Amino acid sequence: MEVTLLKEASTARLAVHSPYRILDLKNGTSLREGASLPSTPVTLESASGGQLALGGIKLGTNGVRVVAQVDGALELEGTHYRGEIHLLKGPKGGLTAIDKLDVESYILGVVGSEMPNHWEPEALKAQAITARTFALYLKGNGVNLGPLHLAYKGTTRETPALRQIVSQTRGVVMLYKKDLFPAYFHSTCGGHTEDASLVFGKDGIPPLKGVKCNYCKDSKYYQWNREISKQELEKDIRKAYPSLKEIWEVSPQGRGPGRHASQVEIKYASGSYRMNANEFRLLLGPNHLLSTAFEVADKGKMIKFSGNGWGHGVGLCQYGAGTMAKNGSTWQEVLKKYYPGAEFVKIYE
Repeated sequence: MEVTLLKEASTARLAVHSPYRILDLKNGTSLREGASLPSTPVTLESASGGQLALGGIKLGTNGVRVVAQVDGALELEGTHYRGEIHLLKGPKGGLTAIDKLDVESYILGVVGSEMPNHWEPEALKAQAITARTFALYLKGNGVNLGPLHLAYKGTTRETPALRQIVSQTRGVVMLYKKDLFPAYFHSTCGGHTEDASLVFGKDGIPPLKGVKCNYCKDSKYYQWNREISKQELEKDIRKAYPSLKEIWEVSPQGRGPGRHASQVEIKYASGSYRMNANEFRLLLGPNHLLSTAFEVADKGKMIKFSGNGWGHGVGLCQYGAGTMAKNGSTWQEVLKKYYPGAEFVKIYE
């Protein structure tokens, strides 16, 4: 797997806590090696044609592979990673960092980042299989994995117990009609997961049609209220849609079975505009809009959102999975609940 850690950054700090080598990314030439590397800045030297520099020492323009003798000894920006780190110049001239590692090491890091590692083992297993399915689906469709797809904080939240739990699901994925599918997941559905075709405009297969969920009521995000000034809302929206000036009303449209809106209608000085509701949620950010299952109340200069759940609402409800596991459900029962019609297959040992 290749996972983007940094994209078009100006600088980063690299450390290695074991013997290491730095190799030219294209020809494999050894550029530097040592017993360890203290935290050192990595930069791109624009004055020298975009050469990578480590602590001021130039390493050429091809990019580099940083390989540690001990797995997990690499540290970038304070986070430890397995595999090897590639550092190179991005398309826009900034510093890009990629973690190249095996699938199982990546999934271990994702599970620890996406779900509290003290949750019930069966919930963590369900999360591992969901994340593995999603990651391999994206990889198979040519997507460059990064933080927008799956949370990944390297080895930060690994524990011996979590390693054992995830290893028990090694190679297991979900298939629908013998194919991988985008196994979306989210924090809290608020009572009913949503049809993917309504939220994303695609992927309307039976495992992603949405199901009733009675298991996430203990989540603090099950019901919520947020307020935002119309001025701030307009500022957020106009980052992507600069022509939408003097917004005076927003309203959710086209609700699915989970009460999530598929679109939001925005009324402004020159007319009205409809946008994808999930895009609207992402533009406002989680501080103001946790999900697309919301109602709107006009409060003069303020807009009040009252809603249910956190996230896009498609696929696995993580809090629901946690409660099901706590109540004694197996990972198979959890995944059959949230992805009806999916089958479980071990695709490698």
